[in-house]
Amino acid sequence: MHRFEATKIVLKQIGNRPIVSNLGPTTDELWHAGHRNRNFYTWGSMGLCSSIALGMALSTDEQVVSLDGDGSLLMNLGTIASIGREKPRNLIVIVWDNEEWGQTGHQPSHTAMGTDRERVAQGCGIPRTARVTTEEQLETVLKEALTTPGPWFIVAKIEETEHLPYAPIEPEMTLYRFRATFPRASTNPLTEPWLRSKKFS
Repeated sequence: MHRFEATKIVLKQIGNRPIVSNLGPTTDELWHAGHRNRNFYTWGSMGLCSSIALGMALSTDEQVVSLDGDGSLLMNLGTIASIGREKPRNLIVIVWDNEEWGQTGHQPSHTAMGTDRERVAQGCGIPRTARVTTEEQLETVLKEALTTPGPWFIVAKIEETEHLPYAPIEPEMTLYRFRATFPRASTNPLTEPWLRSKKFS
């Protein structure tokens, strides 16, 4: 299974749900597969994709999808534990696992040496996990995840291919476009207390 084709499957199924994408090829391929205002692209924030998605899921009732990478998530395994602790029912994490750091020289990652990311998620208390190796399996599991309370943690085994051209690097505009898709009423005053201020009324 290739990440670009799998990304197209995700976009086809999720409708208007927000996506947070990992830096590098994951963001580039999401942009090429279907740029939209509800894609939150990340640059230079390795290890933080699912952390950002977790914060979003805790601040909205909408389902939030994280497209993370195995090498990136290894830099912040505490994210998995935090997801297991908070258990947001509206969070779906998909980990593209190519068993390598593809952008920095194709060095084998920990998953190539026996680390089982799905079992790590289970050990952290995430109730719904899956491992998929084909597009058909991904489509089936994602359909279930979109209709069943989570959090979900889906490990998608992929083969690395030639990288697509870089997506436009414009973090300020990405944030502006993305935030504009959320009505103020959908935010959580416990995590965004400034919304109660008269200054913003």
